[in-house]
Amino acid sequence: MRPRHPHPPREEDHLTLTLISIGLTDERDLSLRALEAARGCDTLYAEAYTTILDTNIERLSAQIGKPVKPLPRSAYEESSETLLSEAEAAKVGILIGGDALSATTHISLLLDARKRGIPTKVVHGSSILTAVAETGLSLYKLGRTVTLPLPEKGPPDTVLRTLDENREHGLHTLILLDLDTQADNYLSIQQAITTLLEAERPDTYGEDTLTVGVSRLGWESAEVKADKAIKLRDHAFAGLPQVLVVPGDLHFLEAEALKVLADCPPDLLEGRKVTGEVQRLIEKYGASCRKAIDHLEYAELPKGVTAEEVKALIEHAFRYLEDAEYYSAERKATALASVSYAEGILDALRLLGLVDFEW
Repeated sequence: MRPRHPHPPREEDHLTLTLISIGLTDERDLSLRALEAARGCDTLYAEAYTTILDTNIERLSAQIGKPVKPLPRSAYEESSETLLSEAEAAKVGILIGGDALSATTHISLLLDARKRGIPTKVVHGSSILTAVAETGLSLYKLGRTVTLPLPEKGPPDTVLRTLDENREHGLHTLILLDLDTQADNYLSIQQAITTLLEAERPDTYGEDTLTVGVSRLGWESAEVKADKAIKLRDHAFAGLPQVLVVPGDLHFLEAEALKVLADCPPDLLEGRKVTGEVQRLIEKYGASCRKAIDHLEYAELPKGVTAEEVKALIEHAFRYLEDAEYYSAERKATALASVSYAEGILDALRLLGLVDFEW
């Protein structure tokens, strides 16, 4: 009989510091993986200063089935040495609202742990950085994200500069609103808009600037509302947490989504730079051509036709697709023509029986 070897220890058995994402709302957002990781820790902490959650230590403890200790910001930032020392001797887990790595503070802790040879793991969860897509705006078109500080912490200069930079490239700007949970001090949408308007930079952010207010995404009382800044400032949102989004250039589907999902007044979208039907066709036929190139198969070639000649034509079609991408921002007619040329080359190759693929 062959000797039985014990199973190698699971990776989790070696972990000593785990950052566990809670999610957007409450203890019910903890994933099964998050619950498993939390229950495997010797000591559990929860920090609640990077976002607002609809839960507390008692409810987290009940959901996980073991005690959870509160970890205030001061203890987290000033006593990270204590946490790391504890993690060198036991499995320590830190529960974090949203996604564990949304805040740079948590990245710093991971770096410090790795430098000391402490194994680490991150269990990811839902975050405002992805949930903001509920506005209907594409995540792929989000530019640099920025936090608007509480008035006592400084002016909104960085936010205004970021708005200018993102707008230059047609990108949307996600503006996170600062908070101080220990002082029970939170920046609301109304306060944020007031702060930006009082900066008196109308070319960057003025009363007529299209703005999207987002409140409590992931909660039952979630709300998304788009309007002029001056009107949105007077809208009564359901509650905290809240963020702002200032849209850049809009795809026609994004414009439609703002009307349907965010109750945006249609007249606000008139005159804005909206990519319409031509852009949709460029994207549709461009994707179709790329799929054909990726999946085509060479047929048995007749005499007088070489594989190198067929490959050269396919490469020619590919270059037309690259031209379409290059011109799609400003010269859409040229971009659509380029896609059509690529499609024509590929279709000719297929009709001649030189390659095989499906549109």
